[in-house]
Amino acid sequence: MDVVDLLILALRLAFVVLLYLFLLVVLRMAIGGLRAPAGGGPSAPPERLRLLVVEPGESALSSGQILEVGDGMILGRGGRADLVLGDPAISAEHARVSRAGRAWSVTDLGSTNGTLVNDTPVDGRKQLAEGDELVLGTVRLRVLPRSA
Repeated sequence: MDVVDLLILALRLAFVVLLYLFLLVVLRMAIGGLRAPAGGGPSAPPERLRLLVVEPGESALSSGQILEVGDGMILGRGGRADLVLGDPAISAEHARVSRAGRAWSVTDLGSTNGTLVNDTPVDGRKQLAEGDELVLGTVRLRVLPRSA
């Protein structure tokens, strides 16, 4: 074997080592992409608005009961309501609760008896804050603080 043959053999070995290193890097990147996000563990469940039943009216709710309402949920007596409040003074689709960022709001959906926040009629969308009282028909609900 002469020097040229040794040089060619060394270059071939270096090429094979570089090829395997490249494949190792690509494989590690692919495995890293399949792993869970860096936040660690599963993502947190979506935040929900907590409402305390102050006065159940003629519904089947009971005073002191806590209701959890999600973004976009419709409150009403029936129909497409996500949270059914069986009070005859509540419309089938009475109001919608929605969230923008960390703020919650309620929108009256053209109900017959209207929606009140702190005894003020809701015209359009009204932002809700901790301690606010939401009235639908004869049902009175209080907005609770965010759960820790």
